[in-house]
Amino acid sequence: MRFLRRLGSIMVHPRTTMREILDAPRDRTILLLVFLASLSALIGNGNKSARGSLEQVRYQWWIILCAVIVGFLIMVLLFYFFAWVAYMAGKFLEGTGSHADIRLALAWGLAPIIFALLWRLPARLFGPAPETGVRLTEGIWHIEQSRMSGGCLIALVFGVLELTLFLWYLVVGSRTIAEAHRFSAWRGFATLLIVAITPIVVTIAAVLSMR
Repeated sequence: MRFLRRLGSIMVHPRTTMREILDAPRDRTILLLVFLASLSALIGNGNKSARGSLEQVRYQWWIILCAVIVGFLIMVLLFYFFAWVAYMAGKFLEGTGSHADIRLALAWGLAPIIFALLWRLPARLFGPAPETGVRLTEGIWHIEQSRMSGGCLIALVFGVLELTLFLWYLVVGSRTIAEAHRFSAWRGFATLLIVAITPIVVTIAAVLSMR
């Protein structure tokens, strides 16, 4: 119950709740938060073709289990890498948080993504997924995407929810990191931005090094 209370509280009062978490005895909620956020992202990015693939291997449950375990381990490794980036970026911006504090702040900053399960999971279980098709017109292949059943209104509602989720993640994530580093929310946002662009910078550097 304390975990759920904090998860809800951090959505409304991110800095106050984050300080309460940082000052309390350390628990092992990081892996649980990363798992729930990874599950939310997986469900949010799911499509009908992916569900069709799972339907074909429904009797080979161990394949699905292994895929989930491997995917989760990769997400954990990526999370710890991004936590290290957030720690170093915060130090560059004159932050004072420890590495453990930043890991905790980055994990609890995922709360909006976890809350997206409230609509992503029912939509994935009970709602139709968009289908893609390919047609040939005048010798040119075109990829078209059908509408969601129920019209554009449903797509608009879910689009607004996902946009709100993204914006609120920026707010919550910036403030939890800011509280851990003990600086302003704007510096927290800058830290989060550095974390976001790091994969792009690494990719560009890798491509340039191979030339």
